[in-house]
Amino acid sequence: MAHYELYICLKQATYESQIPTVLQEKLGWDNYTYDEDGNIASTTVYRPTWKESVFKGKLGAPRVSPGGSYIVVKGEFSMKEGELSAIADLGASMAYPNNSVLTKTEAQALVASDTWNNG
Repeated sequence: MAHYELYICLKQATYESQIPTVLQEKLGWDNYTYDEDGNIASTTVYRPTWKESVFKGKLGAPRVSPGGSYIVVKGEFSMKEGELSAIADLGASMAYPNNSVLTKTEAQALVASDTWNNG
């Protein structure tokens, strides 16, 4: 199976929440503390929010709807590793476009729509 470059339309609350655990290796990072000699004293695994991952450069630049309700980000996700399934699960009980996985064409259509412009 391959990795797929896709777009995700996240609702604002999801964008500001932590990424799914399965995405930690791809979108998370380690934080370090140092001793007085500058050596690493401890390492802590940090599970960021989607927004933090974007601004750390781990996802594409966000496109925010005029009302701020929706944020579209681009990323490469694996079906094999369960990443794509975890992202799809975020929107399992929600109406489109909340937490929806999109192709490039679908993302372009969304940001040109009234749904986007009124969100």
